[in-house]
Amino acid sequence: MAEGVVFDLGYRPHEGERLGRSGARRALYKDGLRRVLGLRRKMRRKVFPLVLMAVSILPALFFVALSVVAGEFDQTVDFFDHPQYFDLTGSMALIFIALAAGELLIPDRVHGTLQVYASRPLTTVDYLIGRGAALATVVISFLWFPHLVLFLGRAWVSSEGFGSYVTSEAGVLLTTLAASVVYFAAFAPLAFAVASVSKRAALAAGVFLGVITISGPTSASLVDAGFPSLGLFAFQHHPGYVKDWILDSSTHSWIPERAGYDPILSVVVIVTVAVASWLVVLFRQRRIT
Repeated sequence: MAEGVVFDLGYRPHEGERLGRSGARRALYKDGLRRVLGLRRKMRRKVFPLVLMAVSILPALFFVALSVVAGEFDQTVDFFDHPQYFDLTGSMALIFIALAAGELLIPDRVHGTLQVYASRPLTTVDYLIGRGAALATVVISFLWFPHLVLFLGRAWVSSEGFGSYVTSEAGVLLTTLAASVVYFAAFAPLAFAVASVSKRAALAAGVFLGVITISGPTSASLVDAGFPSLGLFAFQHHPGYVKDWILDSSTHSWIPERAGYDPILSVVVIVTVAVASWLVVLFRQRRIT
């Protein structure tokens, strides 16, 4: 009769705090932030986010500094408006979202990391919320922070005083924040949908940027040819049109506007595309896991 042998492999149970599902969500969110910003990764992964952030914030800092210097000589400098600033940062946010969406979803699927997540108390919805929240935090901050700098700079050089300006113009911070959310909602869900069906981040970014970029000129041509309903497919123009509506401005002749549609219909298109895109991503992720 064979004798049994007991091997001591040194196994020790977990002795720390059991964080459960909420802890797994936080860890997933933090990992998403690191991926989007290129933290703990090669330098080439950090360059693009840092350059975009620098380019977005430098014009605001420049005009604030110029206004302070001009004030010393009793001169005034006209700031460019908040709606015009979105014309700069909106295009950069589009490129950033295109690249970041693939980095958040594709490596997990290609390298089999999703199976590791599935062994934790995480659902597919938890996973997607964590990835989406990480991208939303970075993109919305990227879009809104320059407006905060611009607002504080205007308050600093205001003739009515810093406190009075902040009190009377505080609504600008809310409207620019709302416009930042609109840009994220218009681009990010569709970028995630493209990334969910692609095996390479670069390919997903190229397809997404191609669809968004081509939709504008194509829709404009069809609207001018007498097909106004196709103006709703100008995906790149919807957030700008809604942004001008929120900020009570007019910076461009947006294609949906040329087609005769109100901004509220652009909101409906943005929400519809966002919901449809997230359903596609959810379906794809559930099939994989």
